[in-house]
Amino acid sequence: MNEHTQGMEPTDSPLMRCITALIRETGPLTFARFMELALYDEEHGYYMTGGGRANSATSPIGREGGDFFTAPSLSPILAKCLVRQLEEIDERLGHPPVFHLVEMGPGDGTLLRDLLQECQEQQASLFPRLACILVERSPAFRRRQRDVLAAWQEQGVGMQWVDDLQSIPDGSLTGTLLSNELVDALPVHRVRMEEDGLRELYVTNCDHVLQERWGEPSTPELASFLSGLDVELPVGFTTEINLEAVKWIKRVAGLLDRGVVITIDYGHTAQDYYAPERKNGTLMGYYRHTVSTNPYVRVGEQDLTAHVNFSSLARTGEQVGLTTTGFTNLQHFLMGLGIEELVKGCEQESDAVRAAAQLLRPHGMGTTFKVLMQHKGIVVPALRGLRHRAFFESVLEMVH
Repeated sequence: MNEHTQGMEPTDSPLMRCITALIRETGPLTFARFMELALYDEEHGYYMTGGGRANSATSPIGREGGDFFTAPSLSPILAKCLVRQLEEIDERLGHPPVFHLVEMGPGDGTLLRDLLQECQEQQASLFPRLACILVERSPAFRRRQRDVLAAWQEQGVGMQWVDDLQSIPDGSLTGTLLSNELVDALPVHRVRMEEDGLRELYVTNCDHVLQERWGEPSTPELASFLSGLDVELPVGFTTEINLEAVKWIKRVAGLLDRGVVITIDYGHTAQDYYAPERKNGTLMGYYRHTVSTNPYVRVGEQDLTAHVNFSSLARTGEQVGLTTTGFTNLQHFLMGLGIEELVKGCEQESDAVRAAAQLLRPHGMGTTFKVLMQHKGIVVPALRGLRHRAFFESVLEMVH
């Protein structure tokens, strides 16, 4: 490893003691391994304890007392639009006797709760055929989801929890696999291009202080990831590579027999991901609605995320049997599904109208968040949510 190091604030917590002990035992950790521990350590990780709130009723999601808020936490308007999209997918599938609705990383259960409510009210033919699967590894979030969804279980809605996608048999799903702000929380490798080639960031420890060091890449997959997207990083460019997202979309493709994958998250096509304005990467921390660029403070108590490379998801999906249906931003996705019609007649101060305004305004969540749709086993669908997608056609050109 080269001599470049960056000292960080010392933190004395059970998780930090585990991390420093692991470094002493095995040597420096890749940033991806550090991020995995910070977010998903079984006892102390951010998501496994519900945002460092293992003994609290407060969720890390939401405006009040949370670290961040999501589109579902604003109002049910996203769910209302998604049900319209599910109905169209159901039609393309020929109204199968069982429609699998798989939510991967379901947060506190709010989105699925609102989806079920809207589906029961507006899609009476689809609702009784739903079989819901929640993919959730966090005990804390599972408890919250069970509380939020208890009424629907009591009504007899089919609902199953699994720890991971490996628990679902290959080729067993017909319907929709949905994720909202999941991929951005998968652990990422951090890399930088130097004069003598690609380097990877490692996390080490000195006198109980975490430090960064740059060294040789831990796996040739990092260079292959970039070359597969025809990306050549300029010298001095720092970025993230999400190998876990590649594994994830491969697994998703293997589970789906017939249906559609909907991935909602903030991110970019490869062209935008590696643009000069992102020369320092996209990694961010979130704590009590404040943003941090230091991942080594409040370890296990702050959320860590990196923007999603949607070109990578589309390209990998094409290699393993998923056809890219289309790609747009959340604003145009919701407009295509009639969000304006859904809020027509609502009180101006209602949650629905306020949420719609936030999702549709320029430079807000609606343009930051993107929607990638991929399908398998059905005729290429012309779906309503993708009616407005022209200025993102570049992601399709990269994978066909």
